[in-house]
Amino acid sequence: MDTNTMFSFVDMIVVACGVYVIYLCVEMKLSGKLKQNMLMPRGYDVTKCKDTAGYIRTIAVKQMLLGVFALVCGAVGLLQDFGVGFVKSPVYLLTLLAFVIYAVWYTRYMKKVLRKFW
Repeated sequence: MDTNTMFSFVDMIVVACGVYVIYLCVEMKLSGKLKQNMLMPRGYDVTKCKDTAGYIRTIAVKQMLLGVFALVCGAVGLLQDFGVGFVKSPVYLLTLLAFVIYAVWYTRYMKKVLRKFW
C-alpha cells in the first residue's frame, strides 16, 4: 500500500464521518429526540437532559457545520489524492486547518452546552 492509497483511505473515512454527523443532526432535528449515539460524550445520559428541545436548538447548527467541515475536508483531500488540477496542497492544508480549528472550537462549545443542559 503506497502513501497515496493510505491518504485516500483516510480521506474516505473523513468524508464518511462528515456524512454520518450530518445524518445524526438531521435525525435529531426531525425527531426532536436525543439518542445516546448522537455525538454524546461518555457518561452523559440523554434521558437526564434538562431541556431536550433547547439542547437541540442550541447544538443543531453547530453540529451540522462540523459534519460539513469534515465532508469538505475529506472531499478536498480525495480530489488532491486523485490529482484533480485545481486542488493543490495549500488548498488542502487550508481546509484541513479550518476543520481542525472548528473541531477544537466545537469541542469547547459542546462542554459549555453540556454544563448548561445536564
